[in-house]
Amino acid sequence: MRLTRRQVCFGAGGAIVGSALPASGSSPVVVDIRAFAFEPAEVTIRAGETVRWINHDFAPHTATDDEVNWDTAELEKGGQATIRFDTPGTYPYFCAYHPHMRGSVVVTS
Repeated sequence: MRLTRRQVCFGAGGAIVGSALPASGSSPVVVDIRAFAFEPAEVTIRAGETVRWINHDFAPHTATDDEVNWDTAELEKGGQATIRFDTPGTYPYFCAYHPHMRGSVVVTS
C-alpha cells in the first residue's frame, strides 16, 4: 500500500525507528532547514544517537522517512523535532510538503 503525502502529513506514519528522546550524555546532530533545503543534506551518527531538525524557513516543513517509518510532523518556523536512531542503516528522507527537499541519516554501529 502506498501512502499519499496527505496521509503522511496527517499521522499515517508507521513504527518509529527510535524515540523522540535524546540519548543520554550526547548532543543531537543538528540539521537546519533553510531556503527549502536540509543543511547538511547527509549526516552520519552512531546507533543510539539523535538528529534534531530545526526549521528556519517561513514555510512549514517535515523530515519524513522514505518508508514512512518516522516523521517529524509539521515544523513551523522555529519548530524543531528530535529523533533517536537505534538501528544501523541509511535512512533517506524528504519534506512531505516539498518533495524536492531530500536528505539522509546514516547510522553506524
